[in-house]
Amino acid sequence: MPFTDGKPRKATKEHLRAPWRGRVDGTAFRCYLCGHRFKVGDVWRFLWATHERAINCLVCEKCDGPDVLERWKAHFRDGHERFWWLL
Repeated sequence: MPFTDGKPRKATKEHLRAPWRGRVDGTAFRCYLCGHRFKVGDVWRFLWATHERAINCLVCEKCDGPDVLERWKAHFRDGHERFWWLL
């Protein structure tokens, strides 16, 4: 099953070496909400958000929950408003 199925999974060495956001050194394999850098064994989940006018993201077990999509959309909107010149 691909990681895009939205189910929680444990990080593996292969996940750490995957080209997340175009980087193969593992530095972009992080929770998009809190910035936690995943290590082998950490629980993470891919969150589809493009249908909500936000980019898809990865979340850690600590940040995940029933309201995670709403929190991500608010975080994403805040970033767009605060850092508009980077878009």
